[in-house]
Amino acid sequence: MVETLYRTEILLEPAQHQALAEIAQCEGRSISDIAREMIGEKLAERQPAQVPNGDEYLALLDRLSREWQQAYAARGGREPDFDVVEEINKMREERDAEILFGRGD
Repeated sequence: MVETLYRTEILLEPAQHQALAEIAQCEGRSISDIAREMIGEKLAERQPAQVPNGDEYLALLDRLSREWQQAYAARGGREPDFDVVEEINKMREERDAEILFGRGD
C-alpha cells in the first residue's frame, strides 16, 4: 500500500544539501527519502509524552497510593513535618541571590 506524500518546497543551505546528497548517494536513496527519515526522527523526539489511557491512569494512581501508604506507615502514621512549598521557595530565593550577587555573597 502506497502512502500519500505531499510535495513541499524547502530551501537548504549549500552544506545541508551537500550532506544530504552525499548520504543519499552512499545509501542509494533519494535526498527526499533521507530528508523524510530525518524529519520523522526529529518529529518523534518532539512529541509530547503520551497521556496514559484510563487503565494506565488508574494503575498509576493505585501505585502512587500504595507508595504513599508505605511511606506513611514507615513514619509511624505521622504526617510529614517537611513543608515542600516553603523549601522550594527558599531554594528559589537562594538561587536568585546567586544569580544576582554571585556565588558566596
